This record gives sequence, C-alpha cells and structure tokens, in this order.
Amino acid sequence: MRASGPAESNGRASALAVWAWVLYDFANTIFSLSILTVFFPAWVDQQVGSASGWLFNSATAFSALLVFLTAPILGAMADLRQRRVPYLVVLTLISVLLTVGLDVAGGVVVGVALFVAADLTYQSAIVFYNALLPVVAAGRGAGKISGYGTAAGYVGTILALIFLTFFVSDAEAMRSILGPFGGWMQTGGEQNSNAFLPTAVLYLLFSLPVFFLVPDPAVRPPRPVALGVAYRDVVRTLRNLRGGYASIGTFILATILYMDAANTAVSNIALYGRKVFGMDSVEIRNLLLFSTVFAVVGSAATGFATDRVGPKRTLLAVLVLWLVSIGLAAAALEPWMLFLVGPLVGVALGGTWTVSRVMLVALSPPEKLGEFFGLFSLAGRFSAVLGPALTAILLLSFGRGAMAYRVSIGSLTLIMALGIFLLLRVPDARPDPTLEEFVPEALVK
Repeated sequence: MRASGPAESNGRASALAVWAWVLYDFANTIFSLSILTVFFPAWVDQQVGSASGWLFNSATAFSALLVFLTAPILGAMADLRQRRVPYLVVLTLISVLLTVGLDVAGGVVVGVALFVAADLTYQSAIVFYNALLPVVAAGRGAGKISGYGTAAGYVGTILALIFLTFFVSDAEAMRSILGPFGGWMQTGGEQNSNAFLPTAVLYLLFSLPVFFLVPDPAVRPPRPVALGVAYRDVVRTLRNLRGGYASIGTFILATILYMDAANTAVSNIALYGRKVFGMDSVEIRNLLLFSTVFAVVGSAATGFATDRVGPKRTLLAVLVLWLVSIGLAAAALEPWMLFLVGPLVGVALGGTWTVSRVMLVALSPPEKLGEFFGLFSLAGRFSAVLGPALTAILLLSFGRGAMAYRVSIGSLTLIMALGIFLLLRVPDARPDPTLEEFVPEALVK
C-alpha cells in the first residue's frame, strides 16, 4: 500500500501536502461564496423577483436532503476502501462542470436543477476533504492546520468577492479586457450569471494541488466495496450512537442545531440586506468583505485556541458569539449597524468550521473517520434542510417583507441556544497531539 502524496522522512505529511490541503479550502469557499451566498441567489432574484427567497431556500433544502441521504454511504464506502482522494477528485470535477453549466442555463428551472446537483457534489466532496485532516495534521496540531484551511478559505472569499464582482458590475469593461475570450459574457445592468464560469475556473485551478500532493494512507486493511456492506456499516454506526458512540451522537445532534442557525444566517445575508435595507450588490459585497477579514483572523485564532484549551471550550465560545451576532443583526435598524455586527459574524463563522471538524476528529475512532465525517455532513445537510425550510415557511407566513426577514433571522437565536445546551453535554475530548494512528507506518507502507 503506497501513499498518493509526499511524506517527510519522519512519517509526517510534507509541508507541500499540508498547503495543498489548505489550498482546497481556498478553492471550495470560492464556490460557496459565489453559488451559495451571493451571485446565484441574486440571479434567482433577477429571474423571479419577490419569490426568490422562497425558491432559493427551497432549492437549498432539497439539495441538502440529497446530501443527507448519500453522504454517510459515501463516507462508509471510503472507509471500506480506505481511500478518500479519488472520491474528492471525482466529486469536485463534477461540481466544476455543473457550475460551468449554470452559465448556459436555459431558464430558472434548469438553473435551479443545476444548482441542486452542483451543491450536492460540492458538499459530498467536503466529506472526503475533511477526512484527510488527520493525515496532514499528524504531528502538527489539528486545530492549527484546520485554522489555516479555514483562514485560506476566507482569503479566497475576499479575493472572489473583489474579482467576481467585476464580471457582474463592470461586465462591459471586463469583456473589453478579455477581448475574444470575453464573448460569453452578458452586458447591460447586473449580470450575475457572468460570475459562474470564473467561479468554476478558480474552483478547479486551486483544487488541483490536493488531487496530487496529499497522502491517502490506510489505517486498516481495505475491505470489498459494496453498497449493501456500506449501508450495513452506516446502520450499525447509527445504532451505536446511543451506546458506544453516544458522545458523537450528542455532538452530531448539537451540530444539526448550531449549523442550522449559522448556515441559514450566512446563506440569507445577501437577501436580508437587499430586502430589509435595500442594499445593492456593491454594498453587500463591501459588507461581506469587511466581515470576511475578521473570519480570516477568527479562523487562525480559534485554531490555536483549540490546540491550547481544547475544541469543546473553543466551540462553546464561538457559539455564544453567534448567538449575540444573530440577535444584533435581526434587531439592526440601519444598514451601518450590520457593519458593526460584521466582525462578530466573521470571527464566529471562521471559528465554527475550524473547531467543529477538530472536535469530530477528537471524538472519532480513526478507522471510521470517513463514515463519521459522512454523518457530520449529514448533520450539516439536515440542518440545511431544516433552516431554509423554516425560513421559507416564515417568509410565506409573514408576507416576504422586511419584517418577515427579521423574524426568520431572529428565530435562529433559539436554535443556536439549543445547540449550545447540547454541546455542554459532550465530553471535553481532544485529539492526540501527534495523531499517531496515521504516522509513521501508515504513510510509508
């Protein structure tokens, strides 16, 4: 059995492999910003007007339901084969191609269908990306490496906001600059679809290093891969969530709640700014840029805090910050008040992703890490079904006006509080500082 990427002589993954892994966070966050947060929701708004909030949240919920049904099985199959990188490669490439397809969508129905499929493959790829964290973090500190990845992701967000907005707001100038290569661009007003092709190109470009440079070691002998076997493994694990894996079960339930609140708040921020305060694309971009600077800082800071005081204490602090920031955003009276909340949201957002995956590594047996990250993704996707579905219901119930958006965002504070309550019941586990299950033998066999 041979690793698929470089390793140092001491058995640790090489620094090049670490930064290849970090760079993938940079890549997939570009997709997340463009397709899940800013430009695709704005494109839907252009297509259908006042129904955009309901349609976008319904599509997001449906795509999350598909991930909910498939992610644990994919994770179990990866554990059976003891391979993660091939799944990561295939799913990422499919997501890139579907993102290209958004640029040539023939209407809102086709566009929403492509969005659902692109989101499904994007979210599924993250299952295998996260499962590679112990490989690259061995001997280095899982919190620190996770923080580097999340910080790189938000640097990608900043650059994507600046770069992609030119294709939308200054389409004529960009088409002139690109010359014969800009013929695909549409001009006249805000053309949010112009962001889709550049998103796909950047997503692919910065994903390439992880395909070739990150080791993919086995921590147990591979077993035959069959859908029935994978399904039985998932069922067995789910049954054990009340027994041998009870702490993971409680953590996953807490994750459903706090991810529900966090993801719903982030995915609706652009629409919230538009509908409540009448903010245009440039104002929303500036708000997201300002907040994301603090997400970079928060990612790195919570990564170091995780290694120092443990993931549970750090995550609790992050969730309290979410509770405060969501409440302030829902009560904001003027657009400038969102810029006061922005730094809090940024730090909380960066910290959530940094600490959560380290917490799961600390609680999980290494030979089942892919399966548990599948369940972790399932929790995130279930929350992504629950959150947008609840938002869509509230928007319909309260008339889809400014007050409806305030109520839907404000309701997230209750969900976050429940997540904090459950997290208090999870053991204060910490990953082994060397993660010896992955070094040195696993990388050199």
